[in-house]
Amino acid sequence: MLNKTKGKLVFGWFAGTAAFVPVLSNANVVERGLSPPANTYQSYQNASINRDSGNNQPLNLLNDFYPSIEVTVSDHDNVRRRTDVDESDLLFTVSPALGYRTNFGRHQFYAAYQGNFTFHQDIDQEDAESNALNAKLGLDLSRRWDLELFGGLGRSFEERGVSGSREFTGFRNNGFDSGPEQVDYVSYGADLIFGRKIGIFQAVLGFDHNETSFDSDDLAIGSNFADSRDRESDSIHLDLNWQFSDKTSLFGRAQITDIDYDRADTFLDSTQTDYLVGLRWKPANSLSGTVGVGVSDKDFDDPARTDFDGGIYYGNLNYSINPFSVISLSASRTVEEPGGEIADFYESELLGIGWDHALSPLWAIGLYAKGIDDDFESGRQDKFFDWGAELSYLWKDWLTASIYYGEIERDSSRDEFDYEDQYIGLRLRSDLRSLFGSSNDSQKEPELFGKPKKTNRTKRTKRTNSN
Repeated sequence: MLNKTKGKLVFGWFAGTAAFVPVLSNANVVERGLSPPANTYQSYQNASINRDSGNNQPLNLLNDFYPSIEVTVSDHDNVRRRTDVDESDLLFTVSPALGYRTNFGRHQFYAAYQGNFTFHQDIDQEDAESNALNAKLGLDLSRRWDLELFGGLGRSFEERGVSGSREFTGFRNNGFDSGPEQVDYVSYGADLIFGRKIGIFQAVLGFDHNETSFDSDDLAIGSNFADSRDRESDSIHLDLNWQFSDKTSLFGRAQITDIDYDRADTFLDSTQTDYLVGLRWKPANSLSGTVGVGVSDKDFDDPARTDFDGGIYYGNLNYSINPFSVISLSASRTVEEPGGEIADFYESELLGIGWDHALSPLWAIGLYAKGIDDDFESGRQDKFFDWGAELSYLWKDWLTASIYYGEIERDSSRDEFDYEDQYIGLRLRSDLRSLFGSSNDSQKEPELFGKPKKTNRTKRTKRTNSN
């Protein structure tokens, strides 16, 4: 059976053989290609329709450090995704990460740093960096009760031309040359969990606080751009989970979120209520997935604003055609807060598919394609099509090399926002844990929790051994 870890190349046994097989197992198609906008990434992860409660993401790593790094170089036809002219350039990216997991008696602690540093050969004003630190403390209060405290802070940047992002026009000193949008965020919260250790029924009562701020507020000119989009939100949610078999559970969530913008007037402030029911199931080793459907009601404090009231959903399905080949499907419909003065909110629908296949013990291929349809309250509509392919080679036990190709296209109802970008690149991914002589090298690694993502280390010398 193959060990799969989202976003990394990992190793597992071919059923009935003794060969190790590399598999590109980025199970969530959403994370491939076009990135979510920085200002909505946290909401994408934590919104009631998308967020799996911490109750379903246990801190089950070994007590150890988890260092990793990814380095890429890619040649882009339109590196800044401009609509008026294509600008080709080489883009270099370095993404280091370090996670640490330990126990304090019965209590668990996990912290992770994630960095992302970009460099351009010619258009160096586009160079940017992102640094994020997140932590989670799991307190074992009693046989029935657990308390999880979590928080994060960081300074990130928003890629040009992503879903819901600001357009770099109407800014001082030439918006195209002002660099990418810088975004600061702070988040923290708590989940009080009942019944996780004692039976088939669990309940979670949680609180989340998020703050997001943008640097470009200081660069804006004109009344349409000068208003700040900085915001903060507070939410309370109740999760119920019924585990009626080893690999199948029903769940539900009710959440209310208060969104406040940091501005003198309050016409963008709103209250959003979400209800969700869903199913997590694994009827066979070859098939697993999560689906959720619900409704979202967004009411603005200003009665003159247009409210949102509609259905929302998400689903992720993974199917193993055979031990060497995995198909993944993703679909979702959410309501989002835009980064710029595009609209008061927008509905975003996504449909994506990915296929990962092991060609040999050392070679693997991965393909993906996804479409995004963004409908803004203002009437604007953006359609994205994004696809790519990757060929990977297990160079060392701790190092994977890949060559990849991708295309991104946006077709907007406003022609001045259309763009295309094609790129080809090289990628090196490394799980550095084995190089530092970890004390837990000989122990079997449990399934992944949180970020940074890791690989399962396996000694190359085991290839000739029997299973």
